[in-house]
Amino acid sequence: MNQTGFYSTFEERHRGTRELIKSRLGIYRPFVEPLLMRFKNPSAIDLGCGRGEWLELMEGWGFDARGIDLDDDMLSSCRSRGLKVQTGDAIAFLQTLPDASESVVSGFHFAEHIPFSALQTLAAEAFRVLRPSGLLILETPNPENVVVGTTNFYLDPTHQRPIPPSLLAFLAEYSGYARVKILRLQEASEMAGSEDVGLFDVFAGVSPDYAIVAQKSGGGEIPDAFREAFDKEYGLELRDLTDRYDALLDRRLSEFRLRLGNAESQAGGISDALARIGDLQDRLIDSVSQTERNAARAELAEGSAQIATAVAQEQEQRALDAESLAREQEQRALDAESLARELEQRALDAESLARELEQRALAAENLARELEQKNHELGGNCHHWWLSASALESERDALRRSWSWRITAPLRGAAGLAIGGVTPLKRGVNHLARISIETLHHPVAILMRPILRRPDLSYRINQRLMRNPALHQQLVRIARQSGVIPDLPNHPAENTAQGSLAASPEPIQLTPRARSIYADLKAAIEKNREVH
Repeated sequence: MNQTGFYSTFEERHRGTRELIKSRLGIYRPFVEPLLMRFKNPSAIDLGCGRGEWLELMEGWGFDARGIDLDDDMLSSCRSRGLKVQTGDAIAFLQTLPDASESVVSGFHFAEHIPFSALQTLAAEAFRVLRPSGLLILETPNPENVVVGTTNFYLDPTHQRPIPPSLLAFLAEYSGYARVKILRLQEASEMAGSEDVGLFDVFAGVSPDYAIVAQKSGGGEIPDAFREAFDKEYGLELRDLTDRYDALLDRRLSEFRLRLGNAESQAGGISDALARIGDLQDRLIDSVSQTERNAARAELAEGSAQIATAVAQEQEQRALDAESLAREQEQRALDAESLARELEQRALDAESLARELEQRALAAENLARELEQKNHELGGNCHHWWLSASALESERDALRRSWSWRITAPLRGAAGLAIGGVTPLKRGVNHLARISIETLHHPVAILMRPILRRPDLSYRINQRLMRNPALHQQLVRIARQSGVIPDLPNHPAENTAQGSLAASPEPIQLTPRARSIYADLKAAIEKNREVH
């Protein structure tokens, strides 16, 4: 370590600038200022003075300050500022001084550079040369800071070994000093009152430096001027931070226990919710079966009504019945408009759940066995199917309570005996289905969207609809007009998987009175579609 300039460059990088060091050394002023009042022309010796920051401060405060150091390169900074320094061994120089000749003997980051036996000599010689009430100040790295004691201390290759604060304080007491104060220094300001202390703060947050200020007896009572400085507490001990860290862990543990208690309470609520979901699943299984039965009955009822309409085409006497039926259909159209608006709103609400509803739709098609296997997928569908079943039941009950249902009962029986064939029945059912679908154009288009996103379900429905090409073509036309499937005007050929069929078929032949009623209904439906 004899390279010229090595240590001065090292200290510049790792210890800090002159301005920073001088600001830190200001903490000793309350200790040395009373000596200015006690002695005339007080003198001070700084051992290992380095760049001379302490000498510069002491001269500014009124002391005759001198320094000594082995490193001429470090002393060049002192000499350029006109400070009193000389090159030499600090302890040997101290031994040449007369008894009771100095007011202050100091060594900043000097003690860790010499063997402990030399440190003992320093303490004894300083005691000899100090005047009564004089001060010995020794500052050194603090090994209570775990990072400093295990890592940073050894950055300086000239360091001997860390010195614990209690050891240095005991050395001063053993050497005869009347009182000794430990000052812990240079801790981060934000750590002073912080309660949020982490594990790394425990390791690195303790004051990284400390000093002892040892005062020689003044031959009697030590003046009160020193009392305030000696009574004050300085810096952070390791115990301070470990206590804060333990308190933080206790608080977090208490919070965790509280959250755990809340979680246990919530678990009980979840169990109740799961039980309710199980009940809803059972009800869903029942409602699916009932829905299928109701659909079959509704289809049969619509077929019977269509038979009555076909008979009315051939019998002018039954025109009045057809007019009543038309009025009823008009009322149903109004009801359908209201239902369409409600379904449209529900569809908007359901779009955010579309992916989950698609997954659960297949489970609903597989009835009880698949529903039991996929219970966790059906929880959100319970309310939807219950509403659907309720709506179908309401429509069935409304149909049975309707005037047309009651008045056409004899006609349905008579038609079955008179006609006997199945072809008019099919035509009647198909015609009624087409009129109903045309009336519910917008709700039907909304219901098509989730079905077409399910290829397997769409395929099965198309297979059934192929038995009735006219109805299938009408549904395709509605899907294209509503933008559910692309419009392919240049490809009118059929493809059941894609749903691209020709336009709807011509309506069956009606009497003049029936055609007039049908035209009025169709105009009302078109007007309603333009509004919505």
